[in-house]
Amino acid sequence: MQPDRHPHFSTFAAVLLLTVLLLRPAPNAQAQIGGAIGYGSSVLGNITAAEQSTTYSFSGSVSDFVDVTIHNWTGTFDPLLELVAPNGQSLATSSAYPFSDDPLAAQITMFLPQSGIYSLHISGARGTTGEFILRLQGRTAATTTPLVYGQPVAVNVPINPTPQAYIFTAQTCPTVLTIANLSAGEPFTFPFHIRVRDEIGTEIAQFDGGDALEDRLKVAANSGQYEVIVTSADPLVTGTVQLLVTCEDQAPGCLTALSGSGYVSRPCPPCLQIGACADFALTFTLTEHTAAFSWPPLADADWYIFSIVDAFGALLPDSALLLEGVTSHTYTFAPADVARGPFTAYVSAGAEGGGSDPLCLAAVVVSFGDHPTAECTGMVVGVDPVPGARVAVAHWEAVTGAAAYLIHVYASADDGGLIGIRVLTAPGDTTSYHLADVFPAEYDHYQIEVAAYAEATGGGAFGDMPQGYLCAGTADLTFTPLGPVEWGPAT
Repeated sequence: MQPDRHPHFSTFAAVLLLTVLLLRPAPNAQAQIGGAIGYGSSVLGNITAAEQSTTYSFSGSVSDFVDVTIHNWTGTFDPLLELVAPNGQSLATSSAYPFSDDPLAAQITMFLPQSGIYSLHISGARGTTGEFILRLQGRTAATTTPLVYGQPVAVNVPINPTPQAYIFTAQTCPTVLTIANLSAGEPFTFPFHIRVRDEIGTEIAQFDGGDALEDRLKVAANSGQYEVIVTSADPLVTGTVQLLVTCEDQAPGCLTALSGSGYVSRPCPPCLQIGACADFALTFTLTEHTAAFSWPPLADADWYIFSIVDAFGALLPDSALLLEGVTSHTYTFAPADVARGPFTAYVSAGAEGGGSDPLCLAAVVVSFGDHPTAECTGMVVGVDPVPGARVAVAHWEAVTGAAAYLIHVYASADDGGLIGIRVLTAPGDTTSYHLADVFPAEYDHYQIEVAAYAEATGGGAFGDMPQGYLCAGTADLTFTPLGPVEWGPAT
């Protein structure tokens, strides 16, 4: 083996998180509409002013996989990219493309959490301007083949291949994915290309064949489900790779040298590790909205990176922090953010000279459950359909101190899940809202959520959304299909 071979990969690196935090556009940025795009689109856009932003929209369905990339085309434009869900929730932000050598590029990959209209907000870091190329690739939920622990699977990759998808779930042990190049050659020639994504859709590793017999990836125990996409870097070459998932202590020994090829045997290279180290764990205690986190010191660590993401994988911008010489941190969740949970807190340990690769990574889930605020313990919300039309009137009791209300319209899917349809804003002095043109005909059952906020502006990516969450309430709505007219005597 070639012990110095390292595939490209990305982790929860503090430098990236802090860059995202520091380079977010100012709240008063000038926004413009770029238009609607679809899967497979490539568009040329332009940022002409220092604080200008552009928004594109696309329609997506729950479990779709999307890959959004943006590259500088002209000028000094250094892109900032944000993906926003149909309910107005920021899902991900990016100012870098981990698997590209282009410093003026950004990428977001994700499995969509709901169906509806998504938004892509684009702006320039540090006031940079210029033209850009935006590409949106997407696919519906792929047909996947489960990888069974301990059972190797030979993947035959034909000429002009369609990507093949496999999944595995990390069990109660550190889990190793072993990729072996089975194609004949001198000694390994098949240029396979493999991508590994976590259950959110973030690409955590890429492997390229052609210069090694074997690659390995280790993930932490109980760290969720992973998708493995197998294809070829050269569509005119066919070959075979073997995938094997095992617990770390059951992983096979490294492939031996091929004696007839003159290849010199070398020590087994270390696994590319994404996950935890033994005895490196993140714990916390929770007092109302304040969580006190702690973790054990790591002998080789010069610093620790702390961050928190919400249930959709979006970073809480004020949580990203570089810590030196301490092994604890206290974070207070903003009341407006409580509804975004459950949250996952991360801490990674790093050392000088170690690049962006963490020495160890630990995570813990923080959940508030149904957690009202001190200012408001709940809202009474109702919704009345208008007879003969797909129109309704939502109404609620006034909340003391409310400057604005956000009205979320959700459709109920067949599997019981909620699909975000529209987010509307109402002034703080109103207690009703006429809902029209927000109920697609393909759904009959809806849920209306009304949330009260203490401030009418200052929230969201561009400062144009309410902030200062107070409380919320919900009401269900069902439209009865219109039947034939029934005639009867006048009364």
